[in-house]
Amino acid sequence: MDSVNNEIAKIFSRIADSLEILDENGFKINAYRKASRNISSMPDSLEEFDGEKELSTIPGVGKDLSQKIIEHRLTGKIAYYEEIKKQVPDELAELLDIRGVGPKFLRTLVKRFGVTDIESLKETIANPDILEVDGIGKKKIEQISRSVEVFEGGKKRMRLTEVHPLATAIKEEIEEIPGVLKAELAGSLRRMRETVANIDIIASADDEAEVIEEFIALGFTKEVLRRTENSARILTQRGVRTDLLVVEPHCYGSALQNLTGSRSHNARIREIAAAKGLETDPMGIRNGKGYFSSEEEIYESLGLDYIAPELREDRGEIEAARAGELPALLEKEDLRGDLHAHSTWSDGASTIRQMADKAASLGYEYIAMTDHSPSSRIANGLSVKRLWQKKEEVEKINSEGRTIRILMGSEVDILPDGSLDYPDEVLRELDFVVASVHSSFLMEEEEMTRRICGAIENPNVDALGHPTGRLIAQREPYKVDIDAVIETARNHDKALEVNSSYKRLDLKDAHARKAIEAGVKIIVSTDAHRVQHLERIIFGVGTARRGWVKKTDVVNTYSLSRLLKWLASHDS
Repeated sequence: MDSVNNEIAKIFSRIADSLEILDENGFKINAYRKASRNISSMPDSLEEFDGEKELSTIPGVGKDLSQKIIEHRLTGKIAYYEEIKKQVPDELAELLDIRGVGPKFLRTLVKRFGVTDIESLKETIANPDILEVDGIGKKKIEQISRSVEVFEGGKKRMRLTEVHPLATAIKEEIEEIPGVLKAELAGSLRRMRETVANIDIIASADDEAEVIEEFIALGFTKEVLRRTENSARILTQRGVRTDLLVVEPHCYGSALQNLTGSRSHNARIREIAAAKGLETDPMGIRNGKGYFSSEEEIYESLGLDYIAPELREDRGEIEAARAGELPALLEKEDLRGDLHAHSTWSDGASTIRQMADKAASLGYEYIAMTDHSPSSRIANGLSVKRLWQKKEEVEKINSEGRTIRILMGSEVDILPDGSLDYPDEVLRELDFVVASVHSSFLMEEEEMTRRICGAIENPNVDALGHPTGRLIAQREPYKVDIDAVIETARNHDKALEVNSSYKRLDLKDAHARKAIEAGVKIIVSTDAHRVQHLERIIFGVGTARRGWVKKTDVVNTYSLSRLLKWLASHDS
């Protein structure tokens, strides 16, 4: 997302949050919410809109909000937002990000207990007096207590999916600085960990000091935290710490390897280097004559196959590299389609035609449009009647002779009793069915496992969506025996999803690895709700690669004809 759009969308969203806490007019709250959503999904930058008249053409952005965008453009602030923050400080508004803490509940806590931030919230929910408030019971407080732990853990690190676009934008700006030969992300970002503490970038240039000077002057910089002749640490306008190290070309490989691997991976690599008589220092591994210019040279000198960044966690990759047994990891280019996407028929923001066109532009052969089933009322789930109307539209678009095939699908809710949200006679008419849990998350493990495995066993189900239900830094996984789920999927030749959605990345890497080791197929999909979301596939691919997933493990690397044959096998 464009950084300007991101900033304005966040401000408008925060204004809406604050107005809810203040119990302001609902129409006004919804106006800010709608504007925030629309701006966040725009393909064009707000900077390309010249003046109030053009800004007002953006859906949901009228005269008043246009003026606020212009005010931010000119001053870097919005006076109305600054005034609201005096009544609802950020420390209070951000409590709405805690699962179970809604505006009405938070208003009560503010009025009755003087809650102002996370610490006072924790004190309040530990106070027995809170149970005397109507509508607040012990179970709710226990749920919120768990959510607070997840929230606080997430505050220490940031989601990969939120930081990666900013990091990529900064890297691309660095690459444009005169004299820079190459630049690359490093650290947790390059390893595609699901959360990161900061942005690490390394660049190669002959004049290191000049590159540092230009880097600091980039528009991303809010504050310079540290600076040397060849490195700088800044705080970006979004509050993300970013470190840049600039090295001479002959040092690049050593420095990049050193700044990429996890601490335990690098410790093992240094042990091997020492045993081979190679020197190491804070820059990295030396070959006796100097540093290495490429990572490939380093691993080769150690008697190891090249280890992809995503695997550098000391989870057996060094042993596999020594034995020549590293997997040929999945590449984004291996994917032939996306098997989990939504449209305006349910809660998506793009039409089926728009989603198909975008998928075609990505080189896909197929896309499954899996809009929600009726129990997902908040997501505008489709009744059977609307499902057939959608099917007519899919067939019409497919008849136009496009290069891409739209598969008629559904993301079907797995109901609490383990049944599915459409009857079997309806499911049989669909090309692709992904079954997911969207309710009753607090079941005990045995009951939840029985619920999910029962759905997998249904011959009309092809894949299990976001199998553990977690939301990174927001909601813990529900209790489920993942080994039993994997075994059931294997026994019925069903796929488990690695969901690329920015909060999910579910299956996580360790579970994906466990699944493929058991012989279970994977789908890597986006759960896209608008065309821009289809590009988030890089996060699912990164997660899959961290789980040692190969092209041959992934169903949506199949050609269309092979995919249809695999799907047909589930009906028998």
